[in-house]
Amino acid sequence: MPTIVTLLLYYWLITFSIVGYGILFHKFFVKNNNIEIGYIGIYGIFFLSIISYLTYFIIPHGKIFNAVIVISGFIYFYLNRNIIYIKKDVKYLLIIFFILILFILSAKNHDDFSYYHFSYIHLITEFSNIIGLGNFNHGFRTPSSIFYFSSLFNLPYSNYFLLNISPVFFLGFSNLILINKIKNYLNFNKADPVLYLSLMSLIFVNIFFYRLAEHGTDRSAMILILILIIEILKLNNLKKKFNESYYLNLIIVITLVISLKAFYVLYILLFVPLSLLFFKNKLSLIYFIKNKTLYMCLLMIVFIVISNFFNSGCLIYPVQFLCFESFSWSIPLSEVEMMNNWYQQWSKAGAGPNYRVENPEIYIQNFNWLSNWIERYFFNKVSDFLLGILFLLLVMTLTFYSKNKKKNIQYKFYFLYFILVILTFEWFYFHPTLRYGGYHLIALLLFIPVSIFMSKFLINQSKLKLKVYFLLGLTLVIFSTRNIIRINKEYNLYDYNILTNAFYRNEEKNFTIFNKINNLNECFIDSQNKECNNQDITLKKIGNYKIYYRKNK
Repeated sequence: MPTIVTLLLYYWLITFSIVGYGILFHKFFVKNNNIEIGYIGIYGIFFLSIISYLTYFIIPHGKIFNAVIVISGFIYFYLNRNIIYIKKDVKYLLIIFFILILFILSAKNHDDFSYYHFSYIHLITEFSNIIGLGNFNHGFRTPSSIFYFSSLFNLPYSNYFLLNISPVFFLGFSNLILINKIKNYLNFNKADPVLYLSLMSLIFVNIFFYRLAEHGTDRSAMILILILIIEILKLNNLKKKFNESYYLNLIIVITLVISLKAFYVLYILLFVPLSLLFFKNKLSLIYFIKNKTLYMCLLMIVFIVISNFFNSGCLIYPVQFLCFESFSWSIPLSEVEMMNNWYQQWSKAGAGPNYRVENPEIYIQNFNWLSNWIERYFFNKVSDFLLGILFLLLVMTLTFYSKNKKKNIQYKFYFLYFILVILTFEWFYFHPTLRYGGYHLIALLLFIPVSIFMSKFLINQSKLKLKVYFLLGLTLVIFSTRNIIRINKEYNLYDYNILTNAFYRNEEKNFTIFNKINNLNECFIDSQNKECNNQDITLKKIGNYKIYYRKNK
């Protein structure tokens, strides 16, 4: 039985392995200056995700294969540990990831993890070259890059008990990016809106997203979007001209965001303000054409499209006009439309575990859903979230308020803010549930103007540092306390003893789809003698590919 020693050993091994792959990616692809360890970690996640996609077409991600991948990254980190940008920031990495150990100690997972996340990741560790997985579970039709990234953590002696920890690396390295931003602005005594926005974002993600069980594919993308907005806001108000390398980080992060959740493809709208900045600063297009990073991002997009297509017959599921019904494994267009309607019905509070509205087609149209949504969802989830956000803003304003004000400083944010408003309207009209983008959009719409307002107060450097450190310390206390209370509750509820078994509870039902696929393989490939007529899905084998499709197609 895996123990806490196994968990912690692999936790640190994977962390430094990610950094190792980040160093490798930076050396051979990005090659930009003034890099920091937070972005090195994001590079590592990005690069490992690409490696996972690529190798999936060749070999299942079994324990030995994964061990080679992870250990190789760790060795590369160790050999390059004295690189200046690693050496100066590694202490912050150790502190952040040590604190986040509380985050990964969890008996309970995200509800969708047991529903389809685990199943999909598990299949990647057992099989390769599968087509038509969307016929087994609708969650398989929009595979996230985090599934492929997580599949590399099926390691010896841990079995499948590390497949859920990927969000900690997104959270950890994002925290490092935000802390570095805060530190840089404090060193130059700049009470800039970016300082306050970075501080509020850091407090927000660690207090509001403090449980691993809250992190599916959504929270990781939201955290990265917060960083994107901060970076764009910073570049938009940078007095001096910046070079092309600044763009590379943003392109990588946007690509990673899109890869995590299908509906985040809408965030390509952020390329609009980035394009304006590009032309304003007279940056060289040749630089990007010659830089390999751009092609790695395009490769990631290709993998996303391929995985969508091979699973559902759609280039981006469930965008109906991008679906092709003619392939044997394709999801019928009528079902794609039905699922589109279902997603809207569910997100508009028209469906739940024990509840369904009548006439769902009419319910989701226009704003017929609004009154029910307000009653069932707004006063259940959104109101609590808004109160939490408003309390955070009140604390921030009271902490940094000063009677002394700076000279009137103009800060450019209107166009970026307009893009966020458009995204918010899209979110509210089509899928107004917080996990589909509401958390970060509502937060940003409030954080940005408040950050600009607070930057008008004149505060001396020592007081500014003291106030910031106080809020960071308070965030640490709240994060730790809430997780300790959570772990204690899970200990009592699930008999969860972190000393003997620090891993999440795995249930037999998680392997249902795996067993079904094994039975299908036995029926239609390994043994034709077994009775297979009761199966609604069949398969055919073409070369190394197994294609699963419905019998009625």
